[in-house]
Amino acid sequence: MPVPGSTGQPSAEEWAAELEAAPTFGVALGERLQRIRDDDEVTAEDIARTGQRLGLSWHRPTVGQIEKGKRGISAVELLLLPLIYGRPLQDLLPQGTVWLTGEVAARRDAILANVSSPVRGAGMAPGQWHLKGIDMDETVRNVERMVVQVMARWPAGAEHNPNPDEAESKAAKRLNTTPEYVAYAARERWGRGLAAERDARLAERTDLPGASRALQAARGHVTRALLTELEPAIRDYEKNRIDPDGPYEWVRRDGSEPEAGESEDG
Repeated sequence: MPVPGSTGQPSAEEWAAELEAAPTFGVALGERLQRIRDDDEVTAEDIARTGQRLGLSWHRPTVGQIEKGKRGISAVELLLLPLIYGRPLQDLLPQGTVWLTGEVAARRDAILANVSSPVRGAGMAPGQWHLKGIDMDETVRNVERMVVQVMARWPAGAEHNPNPDEAESKAAKRLNTTPEYVAYAARERWGRGLAAERDARLAERTDLPGASRALQAARGHVTRALLTELEPAIRDYEKNRIDPDGPYEWVRRDGSEPEAGESEDG
């Protein structure tokens, strides 16, 4: 059977058969510990005394229950196993696939990878992890798509990740790009966001109209001029994005869709 992380993975039929035959973690661990104890010619009493010296309430029957899979071990006991048995934890864990709970099964190498590099959703490939009622192939594809989508919202090699303001979210629709591209370009060019730069330029004018409708028109005019300045940089970013042909839909800052006829110019 291929080992996770190698060049091959078991077929769907092989994986199903492996899951069918897989023991629970407690049973498999107990068998593994008993085999190691027998190989080292150590008695259950010796193991219990070592555990007691480390502060555990272990006795010979305790060791027997663990080895028969009738007693689970705590997280602290699991971490102390290398000191009790004189072997690294990776050598003490059961081989092959085990059921961690009634819903989740995993291979030993996948468990070790998850412990050493705990990344949410990482290592959950079919043939390594199994969640009842969940298509792991589809789950992995969905995670990969989400990663690409998140990464694609920022310019390649972006050194900082500013939070787009509302004006930048609206401008993204006009330029058919992401709010993050607008926010990044604005801070690269002016050292501040689009709204802040727009307000600063409006404040410099001495001919601002007093009427609200006329003031809104002036803000829109300034915004369009600023976007003309930003667009060349944004297009340069777009040339290097992960999915250069993928469209981006503009949404409000809170993530909701804009209403029909809603202005984009703030």
